[in-house]
Amino acid sequence: MAKQQKNFMRHIMTGISYMIPIVVAGGILGALAKAFGGWNIGSAVEAGATPFSNLNPFTWVGFWWGVNKLSSYAMDFAVAVMTAGAAYSIAGRPGIVPGMVIGYCSSQSKAGFLGGLLMAFIIGWVVNWMKGWKLPKWCEGLKPVMIIPVCSTFLCGMIFLCVFSIPLAWIMDVFQQWIISLNGGAKAVIGGVIGACMGFDMGGPVNKTASMAANALGADGINGPMCAKIIGGMTPPIGLFIAVMLKKDKFTKTERETAKTALPMGLCFITEGVLPFAAADPARFIPSSMLGSAVAGAIAVGAGCESVAGHGGIFVVPMMVNPMMFIVALIIGSAVTGVVYAIIKKPSIDDTVTEEDDVDIDLDIDIA
Repeated sequence: MAKQQKNFMRHIMTGISYMIPIVVAGGILGALAKAFGGWNIGSAVEAGATPFSNLNPFTWVGFWWGVNKLSSYAMDFAVAVMTAGAAYSIAGRPGIVPGMVIGYCSSQSKAGFLGGLLMAFIIGWVVNWMKGWKLPKWCEGLKPVMIIPVCSTFLCGMIFLCVFSIPLAWIMDVFQQWIISLNGGAKAVIGGVIGACMGFDMGGPVNKTASMAANALGADGINGPMCAKIIGGMTPPIGLFIAVMLKKDKFTKTERETAKTALPMGLCFITEGVLPFAAADPARFIPSSMLGSAVAGAIAVGAGCESVAGHGGIFVVPMMVNPMMFIVALIIGSAVTGVVYAIIKKPSIDDTVTEEDDVDIDLDIDIA
């Protein structure tokens, strides 16, 4: 049982480790684009333009629009990379193709990170089952390059689209409308709810639904919830950094090194950087994250902070209404997450990676 749990966590962490670099690259590029090109840089070029048409990259606006587009592309593929990485850890190279395709489907639907992670395990099981198929010798060579990729992508894709996608979309739609309905009450309430949702699954369906609710309200000229969205996503990484600074002895050397990147990632509104901690210690980290994000969101929106920008982290704070109160709320919320997690976290034990635990990166096409 312990070995199964260890393998389960190993697959999750492999997928997350592959995803984090693309999230960091996309998040920082997006933050820079909004800092130098303006918060609305994404709509600065006519609709339908691509980096390959209708764009002059040698102008200030055109250049930063292109950088922002690179950020969008990177973030679009983050879940796909994670799903492919986890599926690869479970089933080897044949898991990469269905993982990429279905992970991208998950990111484009409302399933997000959690949907991609769930499908990674289904893909892994299906691919390992297909590896055992007994085929005529003449088509054995087609097995790893055509039969398994095509069949596993089709089968797992239909499972996702028919079983998970429709009901999850309905649930998230109902949830989104409920969040929007809170706008008629106290500002601090909707700020706290959106903040808590942002700190719950760090890029998953709840996080994305709260983000879309804030976007929908922003489209109607109600910009307070957008601050809750931003601050709710910035608080968990900064709070983690504070927790490690307060109780270094509770974290392994690897965790302490990982946490060093949490502060700049939080400032750039890259929540996904804390996913390794959320995956390894969900019962303690997620409540700490939600509490701090809820406090930060409630304070910011309750104090009248507003933002027309939906992304950009610290770079868009000067453009906000009441930016100083936003900073105060961010500090308080991050401190809440940091202090609570530092108190309730149990000391990590194993700080070594054995040869058996190391991720296999063999590029051999053999599927045996």
